[in-house]
Amino acid sequence: MTHRPIITKARRLSKDKRMADILHVARAVLRERGSDQFATGEVARLCGVSEGTIYKYFASRRDLLIKVAEAWFEEFVEDEHPHDRSLSVRERLMLGVRQHLSIIRAEPALTRFLLTDLRSDPQYRTMRIYQLNRQAAQRFSNIIADGVASGDFRADADVRLVRNMILGCIEYSIWSYLRGESDFAVESSAQAIADVILRGIAVKEGGGAGLHGELSRLSALIDRMEARDAAQDEPGPAASA
Repeated sequence: MTHRPIITKARRLSKDKRMADILHVARAVLRERGSDQFATGEVARLCGVSEGTIYKYFASRRDLLIKVAEAWFEEFVEDEHPHDRSLSVRERLMLGVRQHLSIIRAEPALTRFLLTDLRSDPQYRTMRIYQLNRQAAQRFSNIIADGVASGDFRADADVRLVRNMILGCIEYSIWSYLRGESDFAVESSAQAIADVILRGIAVKEGGGAGLHGELSRLSALIDRMEARDAAQDEPGPAASA
């Protein structure tokens, strides 16, 4: 598959507009090529400018890739819908998981770049995307804390532990997709993850097994996902890069 030029010729633009155009095209190239095959020359051609123009606005190829990833994550954290406090904490938890899976499903190349490249960078914690990632994770902490405060979730629920369980399960469940080995359904995956978490922390009449009692169920869920992925003989329509 080849993408068509978005900008066919150079024209006078403000600095902000030129940078926005470059980022827009760079994201399309990254989505198609992946970070390993990403070339600033291709971005320049599609923008209708010289490659030197790219480096007037971005210090390096890697700097451009990082800025693309930051712009993508900013879109993610600006979406407040899954974290609307007018919704129940159960609804917010389900929507939050669905939102995470949806953006991964839509942008596998960007997700791979973040998880495999940026996160292993020694400078990662100094990057803006690290702070954006923390904001995204904090949303789950807020949902869990609100549920404890409202009495919907168990008073002894460990907010940090539950948050890490949610994020870990999301990350584990999408790796085969990011490798291009299989596909996944956002809705059913979100429901499965949210259900196993809620069974552990939601207050139920007559009591229940509790959070720590659900760890075995979470492990079983992960095992089922792994078995499902291993059973995929043909690669699904996953990452194109």
